[in-house]
Amino acid sequence: MSQPMNREQRRMLKKQGQEVNEEGQVVASQKTKTTAGGSGSGSRVTTTSETVETSNRRSRDAAPAEERTSVGQFVREVRNELRKVSWPARSEVINYSLVVFFTVIVLTAFIGGIDWLFSTLILELFEV
Repeated sequence: MSQPMNREQRRMLKKQGQEVNEEGQVVASQKTKTTAGGSGSGSRVTTTSETVETSNRRSRDAAPAEERTSVGQFVREVRNELRKVSWPARSEVINYSLVVFFTVIVLTAFIGGIDWLFSTLILELFEV
């Protein structure tokens, strides 16, 4: 069994000219073919799906831009996505935080030492 499509996937398929049913299966494809013309530009060969696309385009122009989801639906989708995240254990978070903390300390000391060394050398160079 395949995973159900989310709203973003459905929108992308619609933009690509494909219709999707409730089960998440592509039911109609709206394709056009181009063939080489005499003037160097392609001439379009109309297929039956292009006729469907033209009529769908007219009806979509009259319809509202997008359907808005409710706050409850948004929260449910966010919770479902967050359940899929592989969260680290507490000990891993502590270990990674300590590594970052000590790396920052070492690099700060290194850059500060180089800064002090170069400033001392430059002052000695111009004192002469």
